[in-house]
Amino acid sequence: MANLVMDVSGYQPDTVSFFQAAKNAGVKAVIVKLTQGSADGDAYVNPKAQAQINNARAVGLLVHGYHYARFNGNQDARNEAKWFTDHAKKFGLGPESVLALDIEDKANAKYATGDANAFLQAVKDAGYPKVDIYSMASWFWQGRLNASQLIAKNKWVANYGVSQPGVDNVGTWQFSSNYNIAGNGVDMSYDFSGFYTNATITPESKTVISTPTPKPVAVPKTWVDNLGDTWHAEDGKFIVGPNYTLHLRWGARPSASVIGVFTAGSVVKYDAWSRGKEFVYVRQPRANGQYGYVAVRDSKTGEAFGKFE
Repeated sequence: MANLVMDVSGYQPDTVSFFQAAKNAGVKAVIVKLTQGSADGDAYVNPKAQAQINNARAVGLLVHGYHYARFNGNQDARNEAKWFTDHAKKFGLGPESVLALDIEDKANAKYATGDANAFLQAVKDAGYPKVDIYSMASWFWQGRLNASQLIAKNKWVANYGVSQPGVDNVGTWQFSSNYNIAGNGVDMSYDFSGFYTNATITPESKTVISTPTPKPVAVPKTWVDNLGDTWHAEDGKFIVGPNYTLHLRWGARPSASVIGVFTAGSVVKYDAWSRGKEFVYVRQPRANGQYGYVAVRDSKTGEAFGKFE
């Protein structure tokens, strides 16, 4: 299963607990909305951007940035790129961070490849070599964006309620706009290429905060079991949600034998989790070195069957 990357804007929380919950859910990186428009246009800056960047980093997540485009024309695009990169530097995003262009607005040109490239090149010229472009699949289907001509080659594409992105050679697929993280609906993507989740931190990065820099968070231990499932060590609690009854099984499969039932409000203490094709499972330690397994989230929709603590 590809790594998860979450994108956030001013509509989502900026707290450490929110980003810790995202990390606990398997998120590896966060793409923060920084800006929209230009200095002589919308002149919008996400008021939560700095705190979202700082607190995502505080729990050990990789952080990138995106800009919501309102431009129409090459010069307008370059003006927005300057607004974007000026704030990326102010917020402490270094050249290892991906800076992505979100282009989907009715203000944009009908055929926007040229304008998008003007923006992307200006971002690269400002010292950010890793650029990407985000839009819905239909923009590629309709030729509004020509993938073969774009400077950004990864392609971050949104397409919901389907089993595939719907566009060839997509690096990152936003498969949900309402993935549950600590009770908040967020945009979630699979990062097939690792463009966002396998980034390397360089000395040019800095975190702009007024409190001491937190100690680095240790990378969780992982292993692959005899069924080929990848497990991640993590001590936590899962509380079964209202109207749910969950089965405790001898294996992390729907076909495994049931050994117990958790009703609404039950607390499941677990020491590891794994993302399968159908469900995310947690592992409950039992007597004599044995384990039970509980499905706590739908892998396809992202729906959680309760909440994590």
